[in-house]
Amino acid sequence: MAVTLAISTCGPQLEVALRPERDAVPSLVRLAGLSPRSTLLLAAIDLLAEDAGCAPAAIQRVVVSRGPGSFTGIRAGLATAAGLETATGSAPWAYDSLIVQAARCSLGGTVWVAQPGRRGEVYARQYRVEPGCPPAALGDIEILAVGRLADRGPWVAAERLDLGTVERLAPPRGAAEALLELERLGVPSDPVEPLFVEGPPIHGGGGRG
Repeated sequence: MAVTLAISTCGPQLEVALRPERDAVPSLVRLAGLSPRSTLLLAAIDLLAEDAGCAPAAIQRVVVSRGPGSFTGIRAGLATAAGLETATGSAPWAYDSLIVQAARCSLGGTVWVAQPGRRGEVYARQYRVEPGCPPAALGDIEILAVGRLADRGPWVAAERLDLGTVERLAPPRGAAEALLELERLGVPSDPVEPLFVEGPPIHGGGGRG
């Protein structure tokens, strides 16, 4: 079996998805608790592998989100992917967490996506999305104050990420499923290393990371 595992740990929700075959419907675990993510990841992977009827050693590719977002989550996801590579020989694959949010969409149009930033701020980027195509970035990554998001949108972000009063979409895919979709579309992997976006607080402007 061409088993692919996806791990999304950059936001307020932990998501793990496993696809036993290239065109199969993936199994998904989504958790929003406060337990340490390193203790939850392997348990979720074991559960999905058992549900699919395969051993974790059968995983051939691990697709992981690399940031920007939660520092602890980024490190946990990448460390788990590296550990699986050592243990099973699975090939690690990485995408930035903003294109992952854009890939959750299934309808065409222009969207803004957000990931958790520093207190009161988010990492944001605008994308053009079309069915069956990789999302296309329309600008650089920006650091925006949550209180200044209403003049942009519609927004795509994890449900538990507070964006204030803005127009939000409810995409059909979760972040882990979006990771699998990017891999299925043949989007080349980013470097399998953390992506951190730094800069002073910016209100209404942007900073490139």
